[in-house]
Amino acid sequence: MAGQLSTRKVRAKDQKSVLLRVLCLSLLIAIFSCAGIASAQSIAFFPLLDLSIDPNGINSQLTEKVRQELLKRGKILIPAEEVMHFLVRNRIRSLGKLTSYQTSLIRKELGADLVLQSTVCQIEESDTPLLSLNLQLSRTSDERIVWAQTEHLYYSDMISFLGIEDPHKLEDLYEPFFTSLFATMPEHVDLGGEPLSNLDIDTVIISPQYLRPGENVSCKIKMHNLLDEEAPQPQLIVQANGQEHPLIPDEEGYYLQTSWPAVEDAGTFLITLKATWPSGISQEGIVGSYSIDVEKPTVKLHLIGTELDGEILFSDKLIIIPKLLEPEPISRWEITVIDEEEEAIVLMGASGLMPRRITWQGKTSLGGIAPAGNYWITFTVWDRAQRESSAEAKVQFRPEPPLIVVDVNQDLDRVLVDLDNTIDTPIYFWWAKFFGEDGELLKLVQGTELPVTIELDSSPDPEYKIQCLLTARDILGNQSQQNIANLFQLSESGADGEEFSIETEWVEEF
Repeated sequence: MAGQLSTRKVRAKDQKSVLLRVLCLSLLIAIFSCAGIASAQSIAFFPLLDLSIDPNGINSQLTEKVRQELLKRGKILIPAEEVMHFLVRNRIRSLGKLTSYQTSLIRKELGADLVLQSTVCQIEESDTPLLSLNLQLSRTSDERIVWAQTEHLYYSDMISFLGIEDPHKLEDLYEPFFTSLFATMPEHVDLGGEPLSNLDIDTVIISPQYLRPGENVSCKIKMHNLLDEEAPQPQLIVQANGQEHPLIPDEEGYYLQTSWPAVEDAGTFLITLKATWPSGISQEGIVGSYSIDVEKPTVKLHLIGTELDGEILFSDKLIIIPKLLEPEPISRWEITVIDEEEEAIVLMGASGLMPRRITWQGKTSLGGIAPAGNYWITFTVWDRAQRESSAEAKVQFRPEPPLIVVDVNQDLDRVLVDLDNTIDTPIYFWWAKFFGEDGELLKLVQGTELPVTIELDSSPDPEYKIQCLLTARDILGNQSQQNIANLFQLSESGADGEEFSIETEWVEEF
């Protein structure tokens, strides 16, 4: 009996020991779980800025792909809907840059520790795909950039000698591209930066953001709430390129404004707002930037038509390809077509990116077919600083089909048929068929040059008829057909045959 009691006491002690161990282990797991939660860093991932779409274009499809890649790597992301609501709520219309105040709102309203902004540098979804992205990760506490990466991957980087598993669409680049892009992204970021001291700014207007040397830069700032006139007022100044410019109220009292001339050097210059209170406390933060452009764009024109004696000719379609010698963003473009009377028959243009190519099929802006003749095409571009550059090229529009003149001379033994083209465009080919009264083919003649003389046998019958079918096409594709029912009647009276021509349509393409 004593032995049984002793055994029960030992078992009880063992059970208490096991329970104690389980409790300790649970406590450790809870502690480490809380530490993991505390160390989780939330990221506000903004939509990708795609300049190939628009200066403020969003590539939604690629944005979602990058978002999924971040989630696969265990990143804590603010929900996409909350980010979009934040952009709309705070009227943020320009991606790729944030003011100090906007950054502070991201921390306050979204609770994000970090903000990730990205730009599509290049993208091509053809059989030879390419992809280039730039990512920038910064802290919302002090706007400091903690990581940035630009990654490029081209079709040629992945092709193999045997062509096995070569990429043929953009999706084929994703796995190696994102693996390399996020290889250096830090797992954890030091969030110990001191929060920025920001004034309650509602709107900042910098105009123009791109300008030439010597032009005036204007900065207008609107505060969210009017300062209490009885409270101490800060001295507000704008700092740019080492110079200070005091802000003063505008005529309506809604904005504080200042302006200054731009320097002669090219570059991008930050604008900092600094507030100094009577107590000596200072607050400052970057509110924007402006860029100075010292060189105008250089554009060239390449025309694709038919070349003859060093000139470009066309009859139905002219391909116009504008090219920038030094690629840079373009604010707008314009194309004009001038006729021999120095009048513009075509005038069109648009803002934003210039077209890769333009197709002109010989119509005026009013929709009519332009007359044959010489035309001068001028393509003009303006950069973001409104610097202008243009290129001009001459072209000949020749829509007329060949006009073949037929001259017939007859004697006792033979009939001579002379053919000649009265249109200047060279002949590509021609053929003529001659038939007797019974439909018998008397002769078939073809060639590539005119004029030419064709000899036929003469008939003793004065009533005998010879029919001629004549077709000619020039080097531009213009074609004409003639049916001469009786060559001898043509030689006697000059009666002309029935003529048919192939016409072309004109459609404007981009």
